Amino acid sequence: MGRTDTDLDFDADVEIDLSTTACETQTLVLSESRLRALRTWAVDGTGVAAGARVYDDTGRIVLIKNSWTDGWFVPGGKVEHGEHLRAAAKREVREETGLTVTVGEPVVAIDQRYCTTETTNPRFRAAFVVYAAQATGTLSVSTPDGDEITAARWFETLPELHDSEYIRPYL
Repeated sequence: MGRTDTDLDFDADVEIDLSTTACETQTLVLSESRLRALRTWAVDGTGVAAGARVYDDTGRIVLIKNSWTDGWFVPGGKVEHGEHLRAAAKREVREETGLTVTVGEPVVAIDQRYCTTETTNPRFRAAFVVYAAQATGTLSVSTPDGDEITAARWFETLPELHDSEYIRPYL
């Protein structure tokens, strides 16, 4: 399933020990227009996203639904220049769910390789790091952001997930 190595290419200021974190490789096949939209972040930006596997004290997990997928996923998003991964994960959870979280250790780092339908050679790469997190507070937003995030909800059992093969083993 996962692997532990240092194949991911993070900037020096990224604070994660890849020798002790599970790693996955994901190939994303996207349209030219979607690739162009992501390229600025992946190539000129940080090229790193952070998210969190958020549980509450009763054992429920919070997941979000994006406008661009049918399945549920962990809250998360782009890391800004100069922002630490844990801080980005905490910020993204707050923005997408309204929850305050305590962010723990990384659970998995996903090496994302972005391709078009014409070729399997990656146009560019990015990384998505998922942290363990504990929620304090209340899920205060049921439809956080109509443009990107369409829903946020607590689950006692896992629903259908976006990118299930990469993320389910780590939830």
